[in-house]
Amino acid sequence: MPDPLSRPDLLPSAEPPPAHPPGRLRRRLAKISPRTEPAKKEPVRTARQSIPRWAAATAAALLVASGVVLTAWNAWPRPTWTMDGPHGRFPAAVASEAPKHPTNTIASLPYSPVVFEGVAIKAEYDAEEVTTSDLRSGHTYWTFAGHRRHIVAAAIDRGTGRLMTVWARYDGKHDMTEAPARIAMLDIRTGKVAWDREISQKASVSEGFWAPGILTSALIQIDGKVVALDPGTGRTRWQIPDNCEHAGLATTASTVLVTHVCQGDETVESYDATTGQHLWSKTFAKWWPGRDRARSLPVRDEGLDHDRVAVWTRQHEAVYNARTGATLADRAEENPTRNIDLAFSGGIQVGTCWTNRAPKGVTGICANDVLSGRKLWAYWYPGKDEEYILNTSMPVVVADGRVYSLSSDHNGQIADRLTINDTHTGAPLARIPLTLPSTDALFQLDGAGHGLVSLHNSRPPAEPDATDTVFLGDE
Repeated sequence: MPDPLSRPDLLPSAEPPPAHPPGRLRRRLAKISPRTEPAKKEPVRTARQSIPRWAAATAAALLVASGVVLTAWNAWPRPTWTMDGPHGRFPAAVASEAPKHPTNTIASLPYSPVVFEGVAIKAEYDAEEVTTSDLRSGHTYWTFAGHRRHIVAAAIDRGTGRLMTVWARYDGKHDMTEAPARIAMLDIRTGKVAWDREISQKASVSEGFWAPGILTSALIQIDGKVVALDPGTGRTRWQIPDNCEHAGLATTASTVLVTHVCQGDETVESYDATTGQHLWSKTFAKWWPGRDRARSLPVRDEGLDHDRVAVWTRQHEAVYNARTGATLADRAEENPTRNIDLAFSGGIQVGTCWTNRAPKGVTGICANDVLSGRKLWAYWYPGKDEEYILNTSMPVVVADGRVYSLSSDHNGQIADRLTINDTHTGAPLARIPLTLPSTDALFQLDGAGHGLVSLHNSRPPAEPDATDTVFLGDE
């Protein structure tokens, strides 16, 4: 039998097999044909022998790359919010202007929403989410939740259809809202997040819901500062100290007015809304009969059209150029309008006033020219024993050339009628009897526009589902 062929990868046997194998093995070998060679065992290849070097290098590179990607993924900031929706089509608005004869109840809700076109936005203090719902049907359009945070402020940029929400954590041990505070700008129509950013890591915000101002800049009051943000990107434009924590803010087309009453000098300062440049400052301590009355009779200001600002108390009123501080009107006598909460529209100031009507003086509505102070018209309610509801925080609402007011035959305890007057002439356009859900509630005007008049219950509901807000409309 010839010697087996040697293979390059195998070593030859050290000794040849014996000529005569043992009996049992000899019997087994006899069954094998003399010319048949025994099966040769295939060698076992190692991993290094079966995997090419380039494949091993590739695997190592992929392992390193996956580690880098995993590290970057863990370090990448993840969204701290979730959005559920939108569901269906965006609800259509009730109308494009203020209602002319709002006799129908469009919606009655157990919370106080902000209305934008066809949706009611529920954004309440210390809530974990913001919900938009169809105003008519109540069906949820979208829900936004901020992870591990609660809402402390919200405001609508009606020019862009966006909702700015401010979120922070609540420290129950110290009974205060604390940072990190975060802002999310939400597109109301699409339910998308336009931008989301953290504005402070160590700041604290005052407890209670408040509404930021959004016009040229988005104004946030936090950590003892007034912070102006770019509404489109969330980038900080400028900031100034706010020693009052929540100083009064008013805006015009190009300025931000900051009112400091807590310091005892009743100061109003003007800043450029885009750059934060300080424009002017005025003190109104001389208006007071004594600084001890500053807290009960605070200075009020209101941004007007054409970059003007009105500043007033019950004893004094003035109008200034919001950019230069130049005096446009200054009236030291008592205001023709009686209430310190006024409404302005198109150069006209509207509020409640006293009118001489025999046999006694009664309350009515007066409209004055903003600059001259000239009384344009006065209106008193014609019903028997009818008077203006005195114990409300918003006396009148002006929208789209109409003035809305509530009156009562029950000593101001129940709103009986809604009266609509022409802003320029005072002519009564409609007098509508009201039938509201509860006689225990005291409803006051909350706003008007886009086909709706909003009435808010100033007495907190005793039950969770009690009516808080009623919307009246034409349809």
